[in-house]
Amino acid sequence: MDAFSEYLKQLEPIEVVLGILILLLIRNWYNAYKKRSLRKKNASLKTQLEASQLTLSKYDEQLRKVESLERKVSKRNSEIFQLEQQMEDYKQKFYSFLSEKEKEIAKHKEAINHQKRAYETFVNYKNVEANNTRLGAHFIKNVISQIYDDIEQTDNSYKSFLGINYKMGGNKNKVPPIKALKNIFKLLDYNVSALNKENTSLEEELEHITMFLDLIKYLKPNTNIQFDNSLKQEQNKNIKIKPTLFFPFVENALKHGSLNDDNSFISIVLKENTNKQLSYCLVNSAEQRLDFDTQVTKSSNFGLNALQQLLTAYYPNSKLEHKTLPNNQYLSELTLSLN
Repeated sequence: MDAFSEYLKQLEPIEVVLGILILLLIRNWYNAYKKRSLRKKNASLKTQLEASQLTLSKYDEQLRKVESLERKVSKRNSEIFQLEQQMEDYKQKFYSFLSEKEKEIAKHKEAINHQKRAYETFVNYKNVEANNTRLGAHFIKNVISQIYDDIEQTDNSYKSFLGINYKMGGNKNKVPPIKALKNIFKLLDYNVSALNKENTSLEEELEHITMFLDLIKYLKPNTNIQFDNSLKQEQNKNIKIKPTLFFPFVENALKHGSLNDDNSFISIVLKENTNKQLSYCLVNSAEQRLDFDTQVTKSSNFGLNALQQLLTAYYPNSKLEHKTLPNNQYLSELTLSLN
């Protein structure tokens, strides 16, 4: 510092002034240069700023577009999600509806199958009833033939003398032919009406069984017929059974029994057993057997087989037994459970 001061003191005033002017010129030139440089740089920066602002403006616009697109996409996604939910709901409803319809169809099929089975069962039952409710054509033919012979014999037994009619001989049959004819008509009517009747009283059934036995006695006068009914009168009126339920027993005794000999017989016992079941037992004289087989036989008789089908259909807890007994006898027994 002292050296510089000394140097300035050595210079002339003019030189000092000139030096100061030179320094001022250099400073002003430098300042002008710096200003121009800063202006250029400022203009460049301004241009860059404007470009950046323009780019930023474009970016903002693009950003707004992107945001708008994002909102649209979000909205679309929401709509798609709602549609998917609706579709899922519709799918569930459709599957539920389809399942319900399948269940309804299954129920209808089951109902149809049940109705079909019920109809088939009904037809089978009616066939069984039709098989069980009948009188043998051979029996009817024999009765009518016997009635015809008796009427003809009766007609021939009447003689006339001087305009006066009189009868020769007596009637050998216990049942008059007109009564036998009436009985056969009543039995036929009972058999026909049985197809349309659900049940009948035990009293009515026994009344027609008695007619049946009278006709057997008419055809087979040597047959001793006994009917022991130990039921009370109230039971006879109140107990209901299928019509012609007891007919196959009597028909079987007539067709397969031995009823022409002097010692031939049909014995029927109707009672209530210790289990409160109805017991109907028929024993009849049969053809002589050498083996004396007392085992239960598998009869091929149509009437008893039809009766077994009827019992299976309407009286499942009942029991049908038919077997050969010693002393040329045959037993058919029905244990009927009315519950």
